[in-house]
Amino acid sequence: MPRWLAHLLVVVGWLLTPVLGWGASFAGLWVGAAVGMRFSSPLAMLAISAAGAGLFGVAALATWLRFMHRVPHLLSHHMAARSSQEQPTVAAAD
Repeated sequence: MPRWLAHLLVVVGWLLTPVLGWGASFAGLWVGAAVGMRFSSPLAMLAISAAGAGLFGVAALATWLRFMHRVPHLLSHHMAARSSQEQPTVAAAD
């Protein structure tokens, strides 16, 4: 894989972080609303919906950020080799 493509994948992955958080919180809000419909109190419905959105959003972002911190190391094994003068440095870093 060319280095520029690996760097582009990292940048796109970081740019997708807010989209992933929004999507997960929306899904959590939907699940929380479905569960909250079983209660008669409107405040309980809102609280359960907000808790579902928060729980899903935080869990998805924590998982995504853990993955994104590992991406440079994962991509380094698939990148094209550097010039011969830089290879000892890369080998020492791994």
